[in-house]
Amino acid sequence: MTEPSSGPSPSAMPSAGSGPQKTPSGSGSEPTPEPSPGSLKDPKGRDISRHDTGSAERERKRNVEALKPAAPPDGNGGFDISPGHVYYASGLVSNEQFEFDKSAIRLVDAVGGWSQTQVAGRGHGADTFAAAYADVAEGFLQLWAKSIMSIEGVIVGLTMTANNYQRADWASREASRRNRWEEPPSRNPPVSVGRTTYRSVSSIKWTGTGDDSGPILAWAGNGPDWLSGQIDDAVENVLRLGKTVEITPGADTGQLRAIGDAWLAASKAAKASATNFTSCIAYLTDGGNSEWQGAMNSFCQSIWGTTAWGGSRRTSDAQPAPRGAADAREWRTNPSESPAGRRPIIEVLARTGETLHRAFHDAAEAADKSRETTSRLASEAANATVKDLTVDIDFGELTRLGATLAFGEITATFAKHMDKEGADAAVEACHAAFHEAAKTVRGLEPELKEASLSAPTFAAEEARARAFGARALDEFKPRHRWSRPGNADIGVYEIDLASTEWLENSHTVNKHVGLTDEQLAQRLRDDLKKGPRPGTEWEYEQPKVARASAFKDIDSAQRMTQYTIDENQGAIKEWIKEQPDGDKRLDIAVDHTADPDEYSGRSIDKSEIKTDPFPADKAVNVKGVEVRLVYNPDLDPPFTVLTSMPADPKDSGK
Repeated sequence: MTEPSSGPSPSAMPSAGSGPQKTPSGSGSEPTPEPSPGSLKDPKGRDISRHDTGSAERERKRNVEALKPAAPPDGNGGFDISPGHVYYASGLVSNEQFEFDKSAIRLVDAVGGWSQTQVAGRGHGADTFAAAYADVAEGFLQLWAKSIMSIEGVIVGLTMTANNYQRADWASREASRRNRWEEPPSRNPPVSVGRTTYRSVSSIKWTGTGDDSGPILAWAGNGPDWLSGQIDDAVENVLRLGKTVEITPGADTGQLRAIGDAWLAASKAAKASATNFTSCIAYLTDGGNSEWQGAMNSFCQSIWGTTAWGGSRRTSDAQPAPRGAADAREWRTNPSESPAGRRPIIEVLARTGETLHRAFHDAAEAADKSRETTSRLASEAANATVKDLTVDIDFGELTRLGATLAFGEITATFAKHMDKEGADAAVEACHAAFHEAAKTVRGLEPELKEASLSAPTFAAEEARARAFGARALDEFKPRHRWSRPGNADIGVYEIDLASTEWLENSHTVNKHVGLTDEQLAQRLRDDLKKGPRPGTEWEYEQPKVARASAFKDIDSAQRMTQYTIDENQGAIKEWIKEQPDGDKRLDIAVDHTADPDEYSGRSIDKSEIKTDPFPADKAVNVKGVEVRLVYNPDLDPPFTVLTSMPADPKDSGK
């Protein structure tokens, strides 16, 4: 990359003296995207961002294409990233977000119409299947919507990091002082989907009575016309006395198969979107730089639910499993593995779609088989009934017979020939098949819940995108890109968390930004020193970390970390004088930030897990900050922030 002019340059993030940010809510809920994504309006001024019409889609794609730099990053023999490349990557991700969103909309359109209602038919097996399907479909669509917001964070984060670079570069140049009234170049994030929800799928549960469904089964019709109506009535009457009535009206097997096919299409679409998303980020990645490639792998895995503390969990019940077990899914971020090999949320979405496809087809096959069996048995009995009632009767007697033959006699004759046990067995097999399909579908719920828990928030992915973008713009060089030369010599230490993430294993962004209360509890559950030890104080498990805590967003993390460093300049200066070896880090802390009334973030102490294996409701607001520094004489200033985290003052040093 072309080097910006040397000289004083501000941090790409807010300085320590910036005003306090909004206090995180007590619920630990996800923040609203800031800045809000761009919008698209129709000629009447109505916002149609969420409705990607044909003309809107074409305009959006043209706008993204207009961002494309003339030369790709690798177009000049090396690998040179500019802000233009980052803006373009943000636009590419936006395009893919819309495609991802449209896949969910297509699914709901296919399975959410009037023609898909009540198609499971009548029966306790069908009812159980319908209930399982409704719950799993709801969890699936909620997870899909959460992933939309994760992608939203990437879109905004990439744009913001390019803007920050432009702003810092501008401030470092003489031109900014000559033209002090001009603004540095910047862009709004591209049009995106925004926060969204999807309407529910249609209920396939039968809610009618079946009274107006017509004859349960039609006979073969191989008899005189004058007898057909009475035979139909007899068939229905006899079968209603058996189990066949339990599954009448029967399932609409054509619609069941169509619903299953729609879920399979959604499964394939999810995997395709994940692959395309990786390509968007690969555009900014120099695969020949191992640190760069590893960061890209980690970044692309994290958007689909991996974490630094994730483990192996069984696909059947989402419980811990030995690493490498046949039925285990990996939730831990692995920089050495390509994103295609580790994207648990996508894998869960895909597995759900594939399983629903099989379940619906299996249920339809069972319903068809039951219908075929009972129809065949009824047809055989009806034909035998006709033969019994018409044998040795001449033409002259037919009129008398049609007028006088008692319905009871017809019914009794049909009942004598009907294989009731065979029909009842077919019905029981249908019930059992639907119950088995319901059990299979219910088996998807544990992983869907784990995936929903693991879906990164907008704030978390915005932070990761800003970190990856900042490091890419500086070609992953090991340095403090925006520190002012000479400041460290006088005890002024400027840091930029985004542009040093991954350096010396720095991990503030990946571990301490934008986590929900549930994700804090998840870390304590998964980041273990020792497993469960019944009969001890660590009955459930013993976490490796003293606490799980997180800043609201990357801006507050930057501002509060810089404040903590500024407040501990003396201690840092003495530590640097000692020129410590790599094993000696410096831990510093403050009891509160620049505003004593401001909360730094949310935290759960590890002691809470002694009495609760998942203490999400034990998260509290804290005011302190703890920062851990590692020495590196090749940097200016000669250290990097290994990690920074919100902390209760009384817990500092744990």
